[in-house]
Amino acid sequence: MLEFGRPDGVWRLAWWLYTRLLLPLVGAVVRSGWWRVGRFLGPSIDRFATEHPPEELTREWRGSGMDQVRVRRLSLGGGLVMWGRRT
Repeated sequence: MLEFGRPDGVWRLAWWLYTRLLLPLVGAVVRSGWWRVGRFLGPSIDRFATEHPPEELTREWRGSGMDQVRVRRLSLGGGLVMWGRRT
């Protein structure tokens, strides 16, 4: 699984500013419809990260029969990669 993530620690504020201010601004410059996408993306990522933290996703994967479940954060926490094996 490849999913957006939410950084922890010192990078959280930079991530918040990027997703709440820079993405909508860049979207508005690129094309008007992308402004809405930029405004939607940050809150959507934040909501998903709150409702489904990596620990919970790992439990759900294991509960569905997956084992050897691994999680790796990328891009200072802005990306989340999960993989596992079903035996």
